[in-house]
Amino acid sequence: MRPPTRTRRGFSLVEIITALTILAVIGAAMTKMMLSQTRNFQYDSGGRRSRTAARSAMNIMITDLRMTQDNGGVSYLDATNHRRVDVRVPVAFGVVCEVTASTVAMAITPVDSFQLATIRFGGYAVRDATTGIYSYVSGGTLSSADVSKCHSGGVGIYADTITMGGRTGAVVQATGAPPAGTAVGSMAMLWQTVRYSFDSSKVFPNRAGLYRIVTNAASADTNELIAPFSWSARFSYFTNPAQANDTAATTAPADLNTVRGLKILLAAEASDTVPGYTGPKKSPLTTAVFFKNTRIQ
Repeated sequence: MRPPTRTRRGFSLVEIITALTILAVIGAAMTKMMLSQTRNFQYDSGGRRSRTAARSAMNIMITDLRMTQDNGGVSYLDATNHRRVDVRVPVAFGVVCEVTASTVAMAITPVDSFQLATIRFGGYAVRDATTGIYSYVSGGTLSSADVSKCHSGGVGIYADTITMGGRTGAVVQATGAPPAGTAVGSMAMLWQTVRYSFDSSKVFPNRAGLYRIVTNAASADTNELIAPFSWSARFSYFTNPAQANDTAATTAPADLNTVRGLKILLAAEASDTVPGYTGPKKSPLTTAVFFKNTRIQ
């Protein structure tokens, strides 16, 4: 005789629905948490990228701007939107060896040969020994010159013979009528015009990019250095005489020779907008750069 079998009781429909509901609630909560963490990570990552853009822009600009002369070093300011500044950046310093009506020969101290060969020559400048102010001569050409211009005929200027880190000096000749008072032994420099501007980015539509443009009388070398920035990026101006508490002026001075430094708002942004946020992560960085190539006062 077969023993009676016990009927195994299964899950009821109510129990199944209850279990599925609990699992759905837990799954929805886990999904929401993961999405939130992903968005937070993307937002924080955007912040890091925007901060990197701002700091990189600052490091690049400081190199040029610190070398600028505090009288005559600024050649243009955007007085409307304050998004552009042109400066004359020294690329080599030296001593005048020969002066004619239309040329100057000078012995320059060691400079990287590649840099000297690739500069977009904007002109030269000669320093007044009394005021310390450089007088700028724009345009003209730059070429190598015979060392005898500096080492013979009663002239004994040997700045070109200095060696430093494997680099040597050179004797060069620049065309253009010398400023009044230029004499053998005057300090001089070669310079190029560098323009920094916040303009429409070629990579990020409707947003700004930072451009570094090196120009001379004939051509320009244009590079969009870093992007994106918001359109609030701008320059302010430290001038002589100093303002109260040495604050930067928000309007461009009429006399560019009074500019002795720049305050720069680098309003960097992340390249994308994280879902759930109204805009890209912003990391505005404000820095001040004072011209170090100052005259003796």
